Amino acid sequence: MANPAIDKVFLADPAAHVFGERLYAYVSYDQPFTNTHDSMISYHCVSTDDLVNWVDHGQILALEYVPWALSHMWAIDCNFWQGNYYLVFCAFDKATGTFRTGLAVSNRPEGPFEDLGVIEGVEWGQDPSLFVDDVDGVLTPYLIWGGRGAITMAELNSDLRSVKVETITDLSGDLEGYEGPFLHKHAGTYYLTYPALDNEKWPQRMCFATAKSPLGPYVPGGVFIPEYQGNSGTIHGSMVEFKGQWYAFYHSAWVSGLSTSRSMMIDRFEYGSNGEILPFEPSREGVRAGANAYVAILDAAAGPTSGARRHGTFIETALEGFTGHGYVDGLTGQETGASVQFDWAGPDADAKTKVRVSVRYRNAGADFNGRVLFGNHLFYDGNQNQSYEQYINRGTVFANTQGQWRELEIGVLEIGPGSYRVRLSASHNLSKTLTAEAAGGIQLDYFKFEPID
Repeated sequence: MANPAIDKVFLADPAAHVFGERLYAYVSYDQPFTNTHDSMISYHCVSTDDLVNWVDHGQILALEYVPWALSHMWAIDCNFWQGNYYLVFCAFDKATGTFRTGLAVSNRPEGPFEDLGVIEGVEWGQDPSLFVDDVDGVLTPYLIWGGRGAITMAELNSDLRSVKVETITDLSGDLEGYEGPFLHKHAGTYYLTYPALDNEKWPQRMCFATAKSPLGPYVPGGVFIPEYQGNSGTIHGSMVEFKGQWYAFYHSAWVSGLSTSRSMMIDRFEYGSNGEILPFEPSREGVRAGANAYVAILDAAAGPTSGARRHGTFIETALEGFTGHGYVDGLTGQETGASVQFDWAGPDADAKTKVRVSVRYRNAGADFNGRVLFGNHLFYDGNQNQSYEQYINRGTVFANTQGQWRELEIGVLEIGPGSYRVRLSASHNLSKTLTAEAAGGIQLDYFKFEPID
């Protein structure tokens, strides 16, 4: 089936945007099979060029990399502004114990993102979204946020670090909105979409309202995603035009049956003759009949907020042909401690899943012997203890590629749900006394994880 669009990992609250020829969805990550939303501590980015083949770019920001945050990393959004990509997100603030809206930045749409702190002037900044209006080439940023049964909007200052206090607009009087707002523009009209409750009756339904300016006033347009079988209680999402067709992104409990383990959904929608969003029922076919393809690709040169750890290795960009921020160099047989390590949110099935693990690398010299370890990702216990469940391969040979980039399958593992840690290092059976030519060496572009149905 094509809905959920991704059924391998639990991804919720999708905020979809098109940058260049590719669609990116910024999603919150549901820890598998927990019974609370309080356990949400990280964000992912997934992308596609055809709505069929999906790449999970892995963790783009997590709680441990946000010094001011305590817990509750809920819904997010991302947009392009003045040469960079900015992520707006929310979390409980350590100082106040209330929701604050955070801002993070990256020079690439898939992240990872670096925290810049909170956006000032926002009270209870839950479920933020970032809208950039374009009127005759003049760009203006707006922040919209919702929570506690209210939706609020304000214009941002040009550095995005604070809102213009005089523009703060409470839309609660006109809307039955509850949380999770998202703003898009079509044919000169501004469409605010949001989850709503009738007299606190769950589950949420998705509604819309329209206006002629970003700050309103907004006219309610009604429900366009009604209550449906298999809903997750909440319904949070976005609307985006991609290759001439409009799509609604949202989430459901169709995979897990649990309100706290949600899956990303996509359906086409249309506008009516009066500009209204025409209602639709969530469909199993989604945007097409058949199965979607999912693969996780972790950029070896991504920043630390992705979960990357490097020892004795470094990032380079001098060689052409890498796919992300750069590549990792310094993996040679002379330094057996040289390594690169990543955390990966594995498949969220309730049973064992087979996963094919590969790497993309380059080798212009002698064969390189490396080992790849893969195991359970344990919480930090004060002693930096790790427990690797198994080797993928104790001594993988990375053969000479004549200086070309090549993808090499390391092995197939059978794993359960949860987070895992993968580490590629120089093989420990090599001598540190080897010459550089004899020891060999590789450049590493990415790790790839492909669940096998």
